[in-house]
Amino acid sequence: MPKKHQGQTVAIDVDLAGDILRVAVSGLPKLVSRNAASALLELRSDHEQFRGFLNLPPNGNHLINSCLLYPPFEQCTDGALFLASQFAYAPYAGTALMAAATIIASAKRQALAKDQQVVALETANGVMEVQVTRTDSVMTHAKWFTVKPKLLINNQILNLPLSGNIPVSLVDAGLPYLVVDADYLGISLSERQKLTNAAIELSGAASKQFPMSNFGIGGSYGKYLVMFSSKSGKNHIKTVWVSDKGEPANSAGGTGALSVVVACEGNGSLSPGRSVTIEAPGGIFECQVVGQFATVSAEVRIVARHSFPSFYNANQ
Repeated sequence: MPKKHQGQTVAIDVDLAGDILRVAVSGLPKLVSRNAASALLELRSDHEQFRGFLNLPPNGNHLINSCLLYPPFEQCTDGALFLASQFAYAPYAGTALMAAATIIASAKRQALAKDQQVVALETANGVMEVQVTRTDSVMTHAKWFTVKPKLLINNQILNLPLSGNIPVSLVDAGLPYLVVDADYLGISLSERQKLTNAAIELSGAASKQFPMSNFGIGGSYGKYLVMFSSKSGKNHIKTVWVSDKGEPANSAGGTGALSVVVACEGNGSLSPGRSVTIEAPGGIFECQVVGQFATVSAEVRIVARHSFPSFYNANQ
């Protein structure tokens, strides 16, 4: 049974490239784990309903994705972070890391001597760093430093029962992505219902033809998430992120944006090492992959602070 809590759950909303990240900072599930990897397993097994408490009505809505910010397990870091998205608990997301770093830097802004601060966050996949930029005492930009996602399959044919055969790329960015050229499908990125139907078919077919077990990935998600892309300039790509259940997102997400860059560099439609603009309906990420390292940056803005009655008190 989940452990009982007293008091309130405090959460701060950050607008980041069209995504609303809700960073829960207190009133969190109490954990017995002593490291981030085991803590993620504990959250999945004992606290599944807490995600809905943060993300779904009456406290949230379909645009909200949350993350849980705990005190650090290790003294050399600034906190421990876990993604608590609409879909599942996961080790991390680039947007969640950037939002949490913004909250930490904002809390410390009076003590900062410089206009930039690097925040180190523990995740179930290791320690990750985000650089936060301050402008006139307000945190305005965040840049996530990470490793280059793995290109698992480059521009290979996926057999679709309904739509025929199309070239796709598979990318492991900590989350499993299927990257598809929407122009090849003949679908506009504004046609949301067609993207929904296509994503369900694509993800289902890819999960069967290219099982995640073949690549040693999976766990957080059972099927591939889908990134539809359409090149609109030399280093500018428009995208729409869609879940395996056909749910479109307003944002490309940090891992989703990087997956598109890696897939497009792999098929030759982007030159390696360049700064690339990844545009989603809600906003823009600037991405760059150099060697085995990558960065994702975006504008950030703190938009709301909430104090919710404790989920556990309400469900005793």
